[in-house]
Amino acid sequence: MSAFTYKLSGATHIVTGASGVQMVMLVRKGREYFTDFIAREAKAQKLKVVVNGSFIDLTFAGRVAAVARSAPLDATDSTPTGEVIQQGKLLQGPSSNGKFNFAQNTCGVDKFSAGLGNPSGAACAAIGGIAPIIIDDVPYGATNSYKAGVPAGAPLTGDVDAKYLPFLVQKSNAMFAAILARGTDVGKTAIGFSNSTQTLLVLSQKHGTTGMDANDIRTVFAGLAMSNAVFLDCSDSATLYYDGKFLVSPGAMKNEYLTVAVGFK
Repeated sequence: MSAFTYKLSGATHIVTGASGVQMVMLVRKGREYFTDFIAREAKAQKLKVVVNGSFIDLTFAGRVAAVARSAPLDATDSTPTGEVIQQGKLLQGPSSNGKFNFAQNTCGVDKFSAGLGNPSGAACAAIGGIAPIIIDDVPYGATNSYKAGVPAGAPLTGDVDAKYLPFLVQKSNAMFAAILARGTDVGKTAIGFSNSTQTLLVLSQKHGTTGMDANDIRTVFAGLAMSNAVFLDCSDSATLYYDGKFLVSPGAMKNEYLTVAVGFK
């Protein structure tokens, strides 16, 4: 049976999971508040932890409805920015080769991976269209960073030519930079996994509370030897359900149209 522990560090909620953690993707259908959907599915599937998932695009009609009324939108008005996979089946979402994914490739195996592009279509559970923090032990940030001795001309952002790669210690990413630019008060949801300690880490910070910025979140993951870590949707989408209750709830409008959640048990 999986073991989860919880602590609050300032305004940041930190959940650690070990011993056979199972990832479960959840996709809302019909008209239902996101928090009602999570609470129901968490109980039905015996999930200990649930966080919000993908960055979301709204249809034009959905944007109008979200502003015009206070009621849940139909799930068809929301589209995640990447693929959502459960037990080898694509549940929802488009291809997103320029973004990142986080996956548990084999059910029952206490190991998670992350990478650029779409997740494996055969994954036990996976989410795409998300932002990197650490990928295969390489940290990401707003700029490329290099160790001493790098040849002249190494770019500060974007792709890095082969001659600079041996000196690269941090890769740039525009999505990471956008989250960093919003400072310490923006809501955050992040998950990671350590190959060395076989532990899962889930971080959540409520929107509008002064906590950590994106660099601080990366420092926490790196300090706990996370091999891979990613940001899920941030801002007032941030949601954390733990041990039967919501510790972080989304904003009222987001609660009307968010559709994708990531659960663990």
